[in-house]
Amino acid sequence: MHAPSISDRPPLNSLLRILLVIVLFGWTILGQVLGVVVAALVYDGNLMEALNDPASHPDIRNTLLLSQAVAAFTGFIFMPWYYLRVLERRSLLIFFGKELKWPLLVAVIMISVIGLGIALSPIVEWNAEMQFPEWMAGFGNWAKETEEMAAALIKTITSDLTPLTFIVTLFIVAILPAVGEEIVFRGLIQTEMVRALKNPHTAIWITSILFSAFHLQFLGFLPRVFIGAFLGYLYFWSGNLWIPVLGHFFNNGLQLTGLFLYQKGLLGFDVESTERAPWPLVGVSLVLTLALLLYLKNYFQSRLSTASDLPQQIQ
Repeated sequence: MHAPSISDRPPLNSLLRILLVIVLFGWTILGQVLGVVVAALVYDGNLMEALNDPASHPDIRNTLLLSQAVAAFTGFIFMPWYYLRVLERRSLLIFFGKELKWPLLVAVIMISVIGLGIALSPIVEWNAEMQFPEWMAGFGNWAKETEEMAAALIKTITSDLTPLTFIVTLFIVAILPAVGEEIVFRGLIQTEMVRALKNPHTAIWITSILFSAFHLQFLGFLPRVFIGAFLGYLYFWSGNLWIPVLGHFFNNGLQLTGLFLYQKGLLGFDVESTERAPWPLVGVSLVLTLALLLYLKNYFQSRLSTASDLPQQIQ
């Protein structure tokens, strides 16, 4: 409701620049190229062969983690910083507020665990088992192949975790994406989308669709759209990017933590399963999630209302 101004340019002009400079060039080209270059320099073996069949080359795990870290930092942290600093004369700090009170943290964490993990499970199951019609067979095959390749890389990165590799992996697959992707999608793209469309709800959902499509994992497309919308509303209501960063981190981090505990025999169910939770549990989780979202919305609205009344009270 009170997102910072990131550009004095016309909103469509600014939005196009962000997509071209940061998403297309920064992440898709510069970040990926640097990631591959670093991987080629540090990996002692046939890199392309290992990337095509990571299950047969478990020694590539550290190289994959380093490559991912370089690509994520370059594309989603350095490039936004450079873009704002050089082209817009602004700072990344404009996105980040200081208010992080315990009720907010608890509410966001509970939604990340209950809402995104349980209430969305029917959509996760349905999307994972989606059957494409005959006329979309080509796209369906490509989507399944892409999903299998991503799953193979993720399995290589997360297999046989030790406490040390768990911490390193948590930083690279949970913390870096949480900060970087929220800067780009919620801080930059959503802000300019709201300014261009004059309708925050449309802007949030379009940004969420772009956010999900960016991951190129279409058998998890719909759940990721809802996750993106959840993060988008958190930022729109609060104007503080730390809030969606926290939600993003817990969504990614809890999955990795659950996998680590499952590997160690401390958790009785596989968090990677796409099977739906029991319907009664889904229903209770959905009601609780909606209640928590309403609490967060009302909390941020009351804070905004109080802040807008301050000048009158001072006078």
